[in-house]
Amino acid sequence: MSMKSKGFLAIILMFLTFSVVITSCSKEKTQAEIDSKGLPSSGGKTLEAILVIPDEVYKGEIKDSIGKYFMQACPWLPQPEPLFDIVQMNPVGFFNSEMFTKHRNIIIIDIKAGNPNKLKKQIDYKSYPQAYFEFSVDNRDSLFALMQRFSDVIKTQFYENEHKRVDAAFKKLENTSITQKLKQKFGFHLTLSEEFYLAVNEENFAWIRKEPKDCSFGIMVYAMDYKNEEQFNEEQIIALRDTLAKKYIPGPTRGSYMGTEERFGFMRDTVQIGESKITAIETRGLWRLYNDYMGGPFVNYCFKDNNGERFVMIDCFVYSPKTSKRDQLMQLESVAYGIKYN
Repeated sequence: MSMKSKGFLAIILMFLTFSVVITSCSKEKTQAEIDSKGLPSSGGKTLEAILVIPDEVYKGEIKDSIGKYFMQACPWLPQPEPLFDIVQMNPVGFFNSEMFTKHRNIIIIDIKAGNPNKLKKQIDYKSYPQAYFEFSVDNRDSLFALMQRFSDVIKTQFYENEHKRVDAAFKKLENTSITQKLKQKFGFHLTLSEEFYLAVNEENFAWIRKEPKDCSFGIMVYAMDYKNEEQFNEEQIIALRDTLAKKYIPGPTRGSYMGTEERFGFMRDTVQIGESKITAIETRGLWRLYNDYMGGPFVNYCFKDNNGERFVMIDCFVYSPKTSKRDQLMQLESVAYGIKYN
């Protein structure tokens, strides 16, 4: 989760008064298309982005604006961590480096008199997965306007790249024993690496774990009959999460169990997950051990299955007291985003 770099992540947007053009120079490609064209795997650490901008320009209001949109605190983590790690590079150093031009997430800022004031987007340009966002502007106000308008687009694309990267990495070392059992039980495929194991496997519930040193990663998967839209209410989602956690996720001491930390509220959103763009309710928050002192972040996805007959919950949580949590939660989040029903 950590990434100690200089700083990075710039994203850029424009007002309605400007003539804004976003050019998608290359469409999203299937893996077969990527392989046939020989694109290498992109590089970079988790949630790292390269910002290509001259040193003399990356200061003052421009630096502050980039920080505002891309380095603000990542939501619902126990300790503050930036949304992205930004690595600033001078254009000469970047464009002369084959390694850096194949980085996964790239923002280029070109401020020069006569520039057209537009944002150009290139997907899978020199590697896969990859996104280039190039801001070509003639003044700072145009840059700030473009950032304001399109920062969410850039962040969404960068997150999609991270999900693809994790899915591809896990496929290389897939634990097919677990994935096949989950497919038989729930009807969908989740890509899990060999580091994961099945801790609990019951009729409508599974708890998948990964236990690296001093950390613990967990994924709860649960399915029940779909009854009505009230099942997607925040209160019902949290109540169901607590019921499952108390029953299946014991703590290390007698009488301790996992539950949701409700004192700080939750972050709720509607997202699209999987190749078939399943509509899911995403809930982010913190969990805690009752009768003990452990805790950490979680992200929860609830949706109807592909037949609309079952309500499904995929809940991902991290315990990592000595290290940052952002990248670890992203890894589990990517498992949910990789769901496949075929």
